[in-house]
Amino acid sequence: MQINIDERDATEQFWAGMREAAAAAARHRDNSLYEAIVKIGKSALAQGIELVPSGGLFLWCPICSAQSGQQCINTPRHPLDESRLHPERTELAEKAMRGEVPLPKPFG
Repeated sequence: MQINIDERDATEQFWAGMREAAAAAARHRDNSLYEAIVKIGKSALAQGIELVPSGGLFLWCPICSAQSGQQCINTPRHPLDESRLHPERTELAEKAMRGEVPLPKPFG
């Protein structure tokens, strides 16, 4: 398999792989895998890869309590539109990746 980092959708492919790994970490409740995902993500961000909106999938949702790797669910006063994540979760992910807030625990 050849990887072209200049490919138009290389960033999305990277994050898609990270989402798959996060789902596996959630499925197996594997903290060491989750910590590896965080390290890889921070390294990628430091090298200039952009964070996609679905980056919130790597964190627990403060609204519906979806765990790392799980999609959000509708809750009273916090319905989901076409997005799969609550905006608060996405915002939390962006702040955590920038180091503005500590990373929350991945599994409740």
